[in-house]
Amino acid sequence: MFDEVKQAEELLKKAVAALDPEVLESTAAKALVERFAAIERVAGAGKALAARRVASSGAWRREGDRSPAHWMARTTKTPVGAAAGVLETAARLKELPRAEEALRSGRLNEIQAKEVASAAAADPAAEDDLLQAAETETVSGLKERCARVRAAALPDEVARYENVRKRRRVRHWSDPDGAFRLDALLTPDAGAAVLAALAPHRDEIAADVRKQGRRDPDEAYLADALVAVAEHARDCAGDPVCTGPKAMVHVRVDHSAFARGECRGGETCEIPGVGPVPVATAAALAGDSIIASLITNGTDVTAVNHHRREVPARLRSAVIERDRCCVVPGCDVAHRLEIDHVTPVSEGGTTRLDGLARLCKWHHYLKTYRGYRLLGPPGEWRWEPPARE
Repeated sequence: MFDEVKQAEELLKKAVAALDPEVLESTAAKALVERFAAIERVAGAGKALAARRVASSGAWRREGDRSPAHWMARTTKTPVGAAAGVLETAARLKELPRAEEALRSGRLNEIQAKEVASAAAADPAAEDDLLQAAETETVSGLKERCARVRAAALPDEVARYENVRKRRRVRHWSDPDGAFRLDALLTPDAGAAVLAALAPHRDEIAADVRKQGRRDPDEAYLADALVAVAEHARDCAGDPVCTGPKAMVHVRVDHSAFARGECRGGETCEIPGVGPVPVATAAALAGDSIIASLITNGTDVTAVNHHRREVPARLRSAVIERDRCCVVPGCDVAHRLEIDHVTPVSEGGTTRLDGLARLCKWHHYLKTYRGYRLLGPPGEWRWEPPARE
């Protein structure tokens, strides 16, 4: 087999070396793009399946690599995160024969295979539907469909959220040309918050660039916005009321699920374009936001209302002045505190000084998702763990 692959490689090299794109007719160029894309898919499948064998055999240890992903990253000259993703997909495909056959035949590319394998591993019964969707839907549409399959496969939405939260990470490395690279894995609400924080800076930067008569890709504006947010945070260090442009995160949640506190039987709670989130996340975001309520009857929107729930600037300043550190007894964290409604708004909590408190991110997480409660008036706070079952 190795000789056959080697011969195919040599033939392909000769074809590309003889390629003169300037003399190609447009129809011929289009056909070549399609053929090269098909070759790329098949080559990607072969690479993934062979790498799976290297990983399982332990051959990667012979050259002193720390893991199969590090070996593959070095061999293929790709980031470790990308290499790990290919190996993870290849491993999952061992239990998904139809998806593996689709990859081998070139009907799936690496990105599609990763999404289908991840979702089908969570719900094997969805494998055929996902493979069919991969043939007709965009990558973006397929990712959304797979996200819903994964969400439905794990009924406990808080456990699903916790699984992602535990795997949260930011990786960074440098390209050979010196470029700084980032790769992040975040919970959907955290990712949406990042995008929402970048959006106003991106829009301001894009407007300034247009005034100068220039045009850059939207990705370039987002990169500039990320730097702007970091510089803004640095310049505001030590100033608790320093704020940037307002950001908004949209959450779509069924009223019945929001009132109940969890999704059941086909109900939806998601950040459009990002993915499903627990109803607890929607409730937490609702505590300091402007909520757009969409009342629906089937597919028809019958009413739209906006409810203002954000903490006013003066009240926010008062809470910051009163709560210099996390109010949970024994916690002295004083940085990156979050203002929380002591009693959730969905349970009748009010936006008043005695109904608000500042918590560190960890205690805010425990209160929102793990059943902990903050009790007592300001200055006499009590932290109560959930009742043991």
